[in-house]
Amino acid sequence: MTEEQTASPWRGWGWLTPHRANIAIVLILFIALPPLTARAMPKWFTGTTTLVFCKAVAIAVAAISLNLLLGYAGQISLGHAALLGFGAFTSGVVTSKYNLPMYVGIPAAALISAGVAFLVGLPALRLRGLYLAMITIAFGFAMQQSVFRTNYLSGGSAGIALPRRVINENDLTNNADFLVVALVLLLIVWLIDVNVVRTKLGRAFKVIREDEAVAQSFGVDVTRYKLTAFVLSGAIAGIGGALYGHSVGFVNGESFGLDSSLLLVIMVVVGGLGSRAAVVTAALIFTIFPHVMETLFPRLLGWHLIIGALLLIFTVARNPGGFAGAMHEARERAEKLRRRAEEDEIEDAGALPKLPSLPRPAGLADRPTADVPIVLHATDISVRFGGLQALSEASIEVPRGKIIGLIGPNGAGKSTLFNAVSGLVRAETGNVTFLGEDITALRPDERARRGIARSFQNIGLAKSLTVLENFLLAQHQVATYGTGTALLYSRRGARIERELGDRAREAVEALDFTRFLDTPVRNLSHGQQRIVEIGCLLVTAPELVMLDEPSAGMSPGAAENLAVRLADLRDELGRTVLLIEHNVPMVLDVCDEVYVLDHGEMLAHGLPAEIAQHPEVIGAYLGATTVGVAP
Repeated sequence: MTEEQTASPWRGWGWLTPHRANIAIVLILFIALPPLTARAMPKWFTGTTTLVFCKAVAIAVAAISLNLLLGYAGQISLGHAALLGFGAFTSGVVTSKYNLPMYVGIPAAALISAGVAFLVGLPALRLRGLYLAMITIAFGFAMQQSVFRTNYLSGGSAGIALPRRVINENDLTNNADFLVVALVLLLIVWLIDVNVVRTKLGRAFKVIREDEAVAQSFGVDVTRYKLTAFVLSGAIAGIGGALYGHSVGFVNGESFGLDSSLLLVIMVVVGGLGSRAAVVTAALIFTIFPHVMETLFPRLLGWHLIIGALLLIFTVARNPGGFAGAMHEARERAEKLRRRAEEDEIEDAGALPKLPSLPRPAGLADRPTADVPIVLHATDISVRFGGLQALSEASIEVPRGKIIGLIGPNGAGKSTLFNAVSGLVRAETGNVTFLGEDITALRPDERARRGIARSFQNIGLAKSLTVLENFLLAQHQVATYGTGTALLYSRRGARIERELGDRAREAVEALDFTRFLDTPVRNLSHGQQRIVEIGCLLVTAPELVMLDEPSAGMSPGAAENLAVRLADLRDELGRTVLLIEHNVPMVLDVCDEVYVLDHGEMLAHGLPAEIAQHPEVIGAYLGATTVGVAP
């Protein structure tokens, strides 16, 4: 039992942990406070003012939905208000035409909007940036001009009523009472969003936002998680749209235009991409502010859009992370200054810590073992990029328990061969066999789950995440719970997350990086980032470790020490390594066999001593002088 649990006043209640107690308190406050406030201070909280708060809470829910998609997963949506529209019209049809209660209409709204978001998300599998933005704008405009004007959905241009029906003909007419419903739904959405962030869902979304290739190398199915982000965002947007419709009591096709989508984007960007609390605060302010202006300065009504646009321009120009990001960056700058001397001392020392030696995770216990002598066999791999033949029938074989080096001049095709083996590029010809299984047709994330771990020249980590979060991300393939478990954060999901956290902390401690546990990776030096990357590769005990120029950017002392750590990988940890490296003396010193690529063709293969004396290799890569080999 932790010190926090021991000191908790709830310890005698058994099931009532501090976390659950906090939720219970917030629920009680959300249920009791709004009616009490409206009745105790009627001059301050009139029916009109409370209605404004109802609308503000609905928009806050919508902002959370866009923040999940744009702030976490990095998928832009400039027609997001259309998803709110589907939610509002769906709940309107359910409550108005079928006379069913709100607690049927709002879930139906979430379901329909999630289905529409799935269809909108399909183009995102191939498009990004400006092209995806154009698709979402076209979607929003088309829905406003066509679907939202159909007779069944909205009664044509007349629109549709959204009664606050509870049961039969009983409606929730008091705005304060409806505010309770809105606040409870906001709390539920808030908790779902919290669960997204602290589970493998949020980590997968964030690494996809930074680099899809890195995400795939960690075993993340990019296609699946992109669509999941759209579906979750759509469901929450549907709830927000339904809440908005029931707040105002009536919607039509003009209620969810492109101006509403733009305002949502402004709220998320100005508040701070990825910052839930800041986004909700921005949504509340942007919704309540026009009401305040109308009351105090009626002549300035409508200027809130201009002010919002100016804030957006200022934020993009000065603080792309929004106000929350600006505050976070200020704290990070102070932290960097505090740690700079310590980090410089570590870099100058040149001594890399011992790499973590962890047993194979239980979820990967079914991998083939030492009965397969050849871990990797890539045969006749050819890759063409347009008119450039990057690889031409290149073959390589990696025996178990060996370090195999791959060298060659710049542009020789080394990284292309790595990408073909790991699945990031599609080979024109050839086959890739891993542990006796043909994996040529498998996606990169599927190859990663079979035991291929690779690094990247530019550090294959999610640099906005902390060191601990990256080690959790590296275990994505063994987080064996589903999306529903993640959203509810059930007992099983919480147990698996604790196990992943324990394993991650053990690996970080082995690297002697405990002091950097909660430090964003981008705040570490290049050498420290490389150490974290290699540690993440090893946390799942992979069958094959592929290192792409691991000594790049390291000091001479650290690069020399890296050779010792690579030998430890083979001799002490029993790992099989395929190594790309421009530090030729290190390759010849540490590798068991060496392959040489030149102009996309395999020039030579042999023992390091043979490669060092090979005439064609000397002429093509090593130069006129023979490179000595350590005995």
